[in-house]
Amino acid sequence: MNLTRQEVQLVVEELDALVVPSRIQKIFEASPKTLVLQLRAPGKTFHLLLAAEDETTRIYLVDGKPDQPDHPSPFTMQLRKWLHGAWIESIEMSPTDRIVFFDLQAIDPDWEPQSEDEKAPRLVLTLIAELVGRHPNFFLVDEEGAIIGRGPGKILGDRQVEPDSPYTPPPPPPEWADDEQTRIDLDDIPADGSRSKTLAHRIESTLAQKKTKQLRSDLRSELKRRAKKLRRRVKNIEGDLSKIEDADEYRRRGELLQTAYGSVEPGAESVRVPDFYREGMPQVEIPLDPSKSLQKNIERYFHQYRRYAEAKDKVENRLLESMELRDQVEKARSRLDEIDDDEELSAFREELYDQGLLRRRARRRGSKRRQQQALPPYREFRAQSGATILVGRGAKHNDELTTAVARGRDLWLHARDWPGSHVLLRLEKKESPKSEDLIDAAILAAFFSKGRRDTVVDVTYTRAKHVRKPTGAAPGLVTVGGGSTIAVRAEGERLQRLLATEIDQQ
Repeated sequence: MNLTRQEVQLVVEELDALVVPSRIQKIFEASPKTLVLQLRAPGKTFHLLLAAEDETTRIYLVDGKPDQPDHPSPFTMQLRKWLHGAWIESIEMSPTDRIVFFDLQAIDPDWEPQSEDEKAPRLVLTLIAELVGRHPNFFLVDEEGAIIGRGPGKILGDRQVEPDSPYTPPPPPPEWADDEQTRIDLDDIPADGSRSKTLAHRIESTLAQKKTKQLRSDLRSELKRRAKKLRRRVKNIEGDLSKIEDADEYRRRGELLQTAYGSVEPGAESVRVPDFYREGMPQVEIPLDPSKSLQKNIERYFHQYRRYAEAKDKVENRLLESMELRDQVEKARSRLDEIDDDEELSAFREELYDQGLLRRRARRRGSKRRQQQALPPYREFRAQSGATILVGRGAKHNDELTTAVARGRDLWLHARDWPGSHVLLRLEKKESPKSEDLIDAAILAAFFSKGRRDTVVDVTYTRAKHVRKPTGAAPGLVTVGGGSTIAVRAEGERLQRLLATEIDQQ
C-alpha cells in the first residue's frame, strides 16, 4: 500500500506550512526502513514518519515516537551523527515521482571548537526519501551532491550509490504510472485535523486490517498443520498399541520353545512344536534366529514380551493425551473464525502457545553472516577508567564503525601493517585520551588483528575525523591523515581484564 504521488504531494504541502523551518531533535527507528523524526517548530513538536518499506511507502505526521530496537541500524546511527540538531530549510517533491527532498543546515559532526567563542561551521545537506514502488530508500548527500550514506533498501535503476559517489535520481516512472488518485477527500477533513493525520488514520487502519488478516491466515495454517500432525501421531500410536496387544504371542512362543530342547539343529530358521494352548495340541511352526542358540531365542521372545507389556500403560496414556490435543486443536480452529480483533488474535495465539496447542518457532540460528547482521557492527569493551572501546566485527563492519558510528573527536586505532579490526576509544568534547585508556584500546587493536601472535605490535592512532574511506576502496580500507604509533603486547593480565568487560549484545 504505497502512497500515490498526489497523496505525497498533499503531505509535502502541509509539511511546508507546519515544519519549515524546524529543528531535528531526535531520530527514532521503528524498523531499519522506517524512521520517525522528532521536529521542533516554533511553539510545537511534531513527529514525522518516513517509511521506505517495500510496497508500503509512507510519509505523514504521527502522534509520537515508536518503540525502539536494542541496536539501531548503521544508517540510523549515521543519520543521528550528521543530522542531530539540523534545521530543515525546505521540503520539496520531485515533479515527476514520489521523491521528497529535505534541505538541511547541520553542524559538522567532526568539528571541535578551538576557542570558546568559535562558532560551529554549518553544512548544507539533503535527506532524500525515495518513496517509489518496489525499491524505496533513503539517501543523505552533501552540498556537492555526493552521497554520504544510504538506507538498507534496494536500489531502483542502475546507479552508483557508494559513499562519495554523485547522487542521481532513479529513472522516471512510465506515463501510465502517473497516479493522481488520493484516498482522502480534503472537504471531509475536520477543522482541527490535518491532511497527513487523516491520511495516516486511513492508511494505518488499512494496514492494521491487513495485519489482522495475515495473522488470522498464519494461525489458521499453523493450526491446520498441527491438527494434521496430531492425526498422524494418533494413527501411529494406535499402530504401536496394536503391536503391544499382541505381546502375549511372544510369551506363548517363548513357553512353547521350552519343549523343543534336543530337537533343534544348529542354524535352524524355525522349529515345529506341539501347541499345548490349543485343543488336540496341533503342531505349530515358530520362527528362530539361526545365529542364536535355542536358549537365546527363548530369552529373545520373553524379552520382547516384557518390553511390550511394560510399555502398554505409557503408550495408552500417550494415545489419550494425543487424542485430547487433537480435539482441542480442532476446537481452536473453529474458535479462530469467531475472533475479529487484532489484539484478541494476538492474545489467542499466546493462549495456544501457553496451552501447548501450538509451538513457538525456535529461533533459527542461520548463517554466521545473518547472525552478525542482527548485531551492531562492533563489539563493546570497557577501559580501566570505564571509557567505552568499540571494536569492529569484520571488514564490512569496520566501514560502518568508522564512517557511521565514529564521531570526529573519538580516537581511532588500527594495528599497523596488519589486517584487523578498526577500534574506537570514545571521547567527550575537548577530552584528551588518558594514557591508560590509550594502551587498553591499543591492546585490543593488536589482539583483534592478524599480528596478535607477534611479540610486539605497532598500533596507529589518530582522531576519527582524520580517517577517510576512499571511493571504491575495498571493505575496511581507509586512509589516515597524520597519526601516531604506540607499540604494545597483545597478551597478559591487562588483555584478560579487557576481554572480561565485553558487553553482551545478544
